[in-house]
Amino acid sequence: MTMAEEKQNNEILKELCPKTGCAKGFVNGPCGGEVNGKCETDKTRDCAWILIYEGLKKNGKLEKFLNQYIEPKKLSFKN
Repeated sequence: MTMAEEKQNNEILKELCPKTGCAKGFVNGPCGGEVNGKCETDKTRDCAWILIYEGLKKNGKLEKFLNQYIEPKKLSFKN
């Protein structure tokens, strides 16, 4: 992904950070526990990953996003 493409994706998703938007803090994708677009841990909270999906779809970026490989985040700590 070029810097311009990454910047464009960031603009689309700037209000939808999965780390802070997801109740479980999942950054590699949805947990699969949403019901009707709501989080399984809080039924009043929109699922961040559904919002991300819908935002990409609305802006015509979904197909490109789904067809690119993004390296999973490594959350291990080194001593």
